[in-house]
Amino acid sequence: IEKGIYMRFKTHYNIRSYEVDLHGALKPMQLMQLLQESGDRQMREEAVAYDELYNKEHKAFVVSRMSIEVFRPVEKYYDVDVETWIIPGKGANFPRGYEMYKGGQLVAKAICNWALVDTVTGKLIASKDYDMGTYSMDEAPELSIPRRFRIPKELKFQEVESSKVAMSMIDINMHMNNTVYASKLYDNIDDAEKYFITSINLRYVHEAPLGSEFKVYRSDAVDPGEMDYRAEKLIYFYTEADGMLNLEAAVGLKKVTI
Repeated sequence: IEKGIYMRFKTHYNIRSYEVDLHGALKPMQLMQLLQESGDRQMREEAVAYDELYNKEHKAFVVSRMSIEVFRPVEKYYDVDVETWIIPGKGANFPRGYEMYKGGQLVAKAICNWALVDTVTGKLIASKDYDMGTYSMDEAPELSIPRRFRIPKELKFQEVESSKVAMSMIDINMHMNNTVYASKLYDNIDDAEKYFITSINLRYVHEAPLGSEFKVYRSDAVDPGEMDYRAEKLIYFYTEADGMLNLEAAVGLKKVTI
């Protein structure tokens, strides 16, 4: 990026009644969906629509990490603006930044790392070999949560869900859409209605194909420490698809104040 020349792609949404929780606030999966919908719209308007990239160019973007900070709730029927942009990548990494605003006030921000895969050969495409010069670009947003994490080895986990990956969960890639994981984690937080999610940190390890046996494992709550200074407690998760490690996650929580 030339010094001082930054651009962001901006979209506008209104929060609908079925996107909110019992407190009337936007649910975590729907938050992720709005962020990533904005990236999809940027592709369509500034370069090539994802369907065309996948079906005609035989390329697919695959997520590897996503780190999200949430500062305040977004209520039903409120208008929000989402800004998204490409962050210059290195190697096979195609990072993207996101910020969401309500009434001009920052309510969430995130960084997501993507890989671009040749769907014919299965090989990764280097960022230098794929021209993204038409995309709005900016520098990475600063997060107070780490973008990389490891699950502490001493933690004990319990299985909290066993299910099948169903048709309603998948996308064009024929595996569970990455935003669905936020719902799976949310559904397996004890007394979730008492807490506000302050951060979601995700490391995607392996896809969960349609029909695969999907299992969720959860730790007890721990002190968040440097994983999330704004949280009161932190819960780690991992998931499996047909017995293979599928996702690792850390979710920061604080008590809801009404």
